[in-house]
Amino acid sequence: MGLINFFVSRNTESLLANNRNNHMGKQMISPGNTIPLMLERKTKDGNLWVIPLDHSPFTIGRREGSSLFLAAEGVSRKHSEIQETFDGWLIKDCGSTNGTFVNGRRLTENHLLNHGDYVTIGGIRFDVVEQIDDSECTQVISPDIENLERMIDLKAVVPCFQPMVSLSDGTLIGYETLGRIDFDGLPNCPTQLFQISRRIDRQIELSELFRNTALEYAARIGVKDLILFNALPEEMNLECLGKSLSRLRRSVPDLKLGLELNEHSITNVDMMKGLRSMLNDLDMLLVYDDFGAGQSRLIELLDSVPDIVKFDIALIQNIQHRSDISRSMVETLVKMARDAGIRTLAEGVESHAEAETCSAIGFELAQGFYFGYPAPL
Repeated sequence: MGLINFFVSRNTESLLANNRNNHMGKQMISPGNTIPLMLERKTKDGNLWVIPLDHSPFTIGRREGSSLFLAAEGVSRKHSEIQETFDGWLIKDCGSTNGTFVNGRRLTENHLLNHGDYVTIGGIRFDVVEQIDDSECTQVISPDIENLERMIDLKAVVPCFQPMVSLSDGTLIGYETLGRIDFDGLPNCPTQLFQISRRIDRQIELSELFRNTALEYAARIGVKDLILFNALPEEMNLECLGKSLSRLRRSVPDLKLGLELNEHSITNVDMMKGLRSMLNDLDMLLVYDDFGAGQSRLIELLDSVPDIVKFDIALIQNIQHRSDISRSMVETLVKMARDAGIRTLAEGVESHAEAETCSAIGFELAQGFYFGYPAPL
C-alpha cells in the first residue's frame, strides 16, 4: 500500500500553507477555464482522500515538492504530469519506470481525462471525479500521517545493526544501529519516514524512538561491542540533546556508545566543542559521518577532534579503479586523521577488492554490505 504525503485541506492551516508555497510560480486555475476535476481514493478502512486539480502543471511522483507526493515502491521521482489545456485536463507519463495507467491501460501517449476515468500509479488507484461544488471539498484525510502517529504510539520499530570490522584481521569491533519498522501502510525506508514525520513535527520523537529501542534491546541481550547511533540535525540544540542522551545513558549504563553526526548537523565550531564536552561527560564517542561528501568540514574536524571519522561511500565505491591521484588524496586524508589520533572507517565497502584497497591505503575499520547487511541481532 503506497502513501501520499501532500494533501489540500481547508481544515488544516499548515497544509494550506504548504499548498500555497508548493504552487508558487505555477498557473492557478481560474473559474471557467475547464471543468474542475479531483482525484479521489477510498482506503480499505473507508477514509476518503480528495486531491483537487487546482493548478497546472500538476506533478505526481516521489520527488519532494511534487503536487501529489507518493512515497511508494513503483513510483518514479517525476512519474506523471497533468496539464490544463483548452480541451481539458491532459495526463502524460514522464518516462516513469513502471508506467502510468488510465482505465487499466498503460499510457503510450497523452490522455484527456474525463469524469469516471481512473488513474493508477505505482499500484495506487485514483478515481477522476468532476468537482461540481468546490465548497464540498472540505476534508482530506492523510493516512500516511495517521499511520505514522499510530506506529510511533505503538513503538512498532525493529532494531537493526550493521557490523563494523577491523580491516587488519576482519574481527568485529562494533555495530551501527539503523531504524526499521514493522507496520503496514508505511514505507520501511527511514528517509521517507522522516519526511512524513517532519510534516507533523514528530521527527525528533521518531529519532529518539529508533535509537532508544535499539540500544535498550542491545543492553538486554548483553552486547559488549561498540554501538554507534545517529541524531538528526534538528536535535542539535545541546540542552535538549543533553537531556535526551542523559536519559539514554541512565537506561543503558554499561553499553559502549558513540554518536554519529554528518555535516548537516554541524552548525559551528563552538557547538562542536560543547557537544564534544557533553559526550565526554556521558562516556560516549564522537563520530564524524559521511566525511568527504559535501563541504567536508575540516575546520570542525580539527578543532573538535572526533574519535572516529567515517569516510563517505562516494570516496570508497570502486576505489580500486580510481586514478593514482584520487587514491593518493584519500590516503593523505587518512594519514592526516591517523596523525591526529582519529580512527578511520571506510563506509559502503561492497567487494573484496574495495576492502583490500582500503586496507592498503591505511584505513583501520570498514563497514558495508561486504561485511554484513543491517539486520536484527
